Amino acid sequence: MGLWAEAGENLLRIVPLLGPDAPPADELEDCRLCPGCYRPVYESSSSHTLIRAGPMPVIRLCRLCAEGTTLRSLRQMDVPVDPQQRAALETVAAAMA
Repeated sequence: MGLWAEAGENLLRIVPLLGPDAPPADELEDCRLCPGCYRPVYESSSSHTLIRAGPMPVIRLCRLCAEGTTLRSLRQMDVPVDPQQRAALETVAAAMA
């Protein structure tokens, strides 16, 4: 019961911070940004991926970029993409083909 009480206390402390009026976080904790989409990728994430292909190894991809979903979506929507971001996504696509 003590663990449940502690969990309840932690929730009461955390939940007010999740509201729409909560201030944004200063920085992301213990993570890097995916080079393909800039989503946070954590060390414990199953998508913590390294792809060695072409002139540029791509590390710490999120799952959606590693699967090629992000690049397919961007191509379908014909969205302009940062050249460095596009290079990372296309490197992954070439390595996975």
